[in-house]
Amino acid sequence: MRRLLTFILSVGLVAAPQIFASAQTGAYAEIVAIDAQNFPQVSALLDVFNANGGFESNLQPSNLTVYEDGQPRPVDTLTQLEVPVQIVVAVNPAPALDVRDSNGVARFARVVEALQNWTNSQPAESSDDLSLVSLSGSLIAHASVKDWFVSLGSFKPDFRKSTPNLQTLSIALDTVNMPLKQPGMKRAILFITPHLDDPNIDNTIAPLIQRAVQLKVRVFVWFVDAEDQFVSPSANAFKSLALQTNGSFATFSGVESLPDPNIYFAPLRRIHALTYTSALTNAGDHTLNVNVETPQGNLSAPDQTFSVDIQPPNPIFVSPPLQITRQPPADDPYNPDILVPAEQPIQIIVEFPDGHTRDLKRTSLLVDGTIVAENLKPPFDSFVWDLSAYDESGQHTIVVEAEDSLGLTKSSMGIPVTLTVVMAPRGVQALFARYSSYLVLGALGLAGLALLVILLRSRRNVASRKKSRETKRSFDDPLTQPVVSLTEPPASATKKVKTAPRQLLRLQARPKRAQDAPARLVRLTSGGEPANAAPISLLEKETTFGTDPVQAAHVLDDASISSLHARIKQTEDKSFMIYDYGSVAGTWVNYDPVAREGRRLAHGDRIHFGRLVYRFELKQAPPESEPRVTSKK
Repeated sequence: MRRLLTFILSVGLVAAPQIFASAQTGAYAEIVAIDAQNFPQVSALLDVFNANGGFESNLQPSNLTVYEDGQPRPVDTLTQLEVPVQIVVAVNPAPALDVRDSNGVARFARVVEALQNWTNSQPAESSDDLSLVSLSGSLIAHASVKDWFVSLGSFKPDFRKSTPNLQTLSIALDTVNMPLKQPGMKRAILFITPHLDDPNIDNTIAPLIQRAVQLKVRVFVWFVDAEDQFVSPSANAFKSLALQTNGSFATFSGVESLPDPNIYFAPLRRIHALTYTSALTNAGDHTLNVNVETPQGNLSAPDQTFSVDIQPPNPIFVSPPLQITRQPPADDPYNPDILVPAEQPIQIIVEFPDGHTRDLKRTSLLVDGTIVAENLKPPFDSFVWDLSAYDESGQHTIVVEAEDSLGLTKSSMGIPVTLTVVMAPRGVQALFARYSSYLVLGALGLAGLALLVILLRSRRNVASRKKSRETKRSFDDPLTQPVVSLTEPPASATKKVKTAPRQLLRLQARPKRAQDAPARLVRLTSGGEPANAAPISLLEKETTFGTDPVQAAHVLDDASISSLHARIKQTEDKSFMIYDYGSVAGTWVNYDPVAREGRRLAHGDRIHFGRLVYRFELKQAPPESEPRVTSKK
């Protein structure tokens, strides 16, 4: 009967299903990291798991609300990240792990085979942090998957002489409690253990469970032993360890299939990354929590505290002008209507002492407390100070003010600027100075024109004299022969030069007085008839005749005329005297040469200037008399 009962019990144990236990501690949300380095944009890593321990992946930004110091803020972005996992495999050696099946394969060999299949499925670029520990301590710590498996393959403990205890679990917790490679990583322990012969195991394991919970370490237990130990006190203690740390519990007697570790670790590699725009305006510690809407209901992540340094922007002048001089332009220094410069560029930089660069809302330039320029959109670092209204010297103070996107405002130190205004000279002197270049050009132009006229006249005089000499040789008329006459000494050269142009100007300036002239000269032809030429009005007290327009008031254009040939002078008794200037062809009155002392003219006298013949007429003519020819004795 005993043998029958033993057989039935053995069959029942073999046929018993494998025992799995997963965490059913409820869904939860947790903020695992907060980063305010890019303030006012704040980012956070958020874990959201459902009641089955699975990662909540189907979330949108609209499903989350951030509460910053109790004030709701919308979530700007929500993404899922892949993060590595820090895993410690802890092997608690004991004779139970060396029990072999009918094929002679030990239980631990089956465990190694399952772990090998898991490592082979990992991508080559896996960044998981793996460690292997046992009763003797850490065999390999924080290694890659490949190096870790090599260490596992070389692990050959003496299972028959080993006594299992909780020291292996304690070493695993020490190993996993190392700084994480990056924020958001999760910690996990795969604890491979048989039963422990410890009647007080519940009390012994309690501190380790508490420590694992504090470190947020998930403990996954592979209970490797005979099936009759699956309901032992130590099995129950290890099951409690897995459940309280959000891990799982599995049993293995050598004939069952071991769970795929990817089932444990894959959800731990995923995490939510959210960002939101902060509205904080004061530095110090602040609280943050997140409300999550899931299909199973709302979850609230516990408050997390973070610190941030917040200071207003600091505007600074870049090489501000300390002295500005407004004056007429260099190319027009006497212009009273223009002062330069009309504007002054101002350059600034805006620093953020808290290290959090953020957008600016405005920058303003103030002069003596009044805003003179303002930027409400980029660029915010440059101004143009309008100087057109400043026409008096004085000292002014410039200040720049900046306001950031948080509404924080700060002004720079005041910079004194001395403004000097230099006005253009005024009056006649300034007028001549302003237009001096034009006056000089005009004078040069007139001088050039006068010089050109003189040159042309001189050329004509030379030609006339040459022609006169040729004509004189063949001219038989005694009237055209050279006659040495005693004439009135000519006036000084200085007087002639000055008087002749003045008389010419008078004749040209008073053409309307010709009818009022007391006498005139009428041009006659060789036959004695009036020629088709305008009479010469004797308006001045003295009128000179010749070919040189500089010396003669009236120019006679003929080769027989000298440059300064003769002059007619009105006496005090209103009569007229004619004088010769020592001309080559001579001056004749009624065919008599004019003597040195001159000759008084009478109405109707015929005057020869060289070959040119004129008749002298008074305005109030006496009774006409025929000209008389007198012979020279």
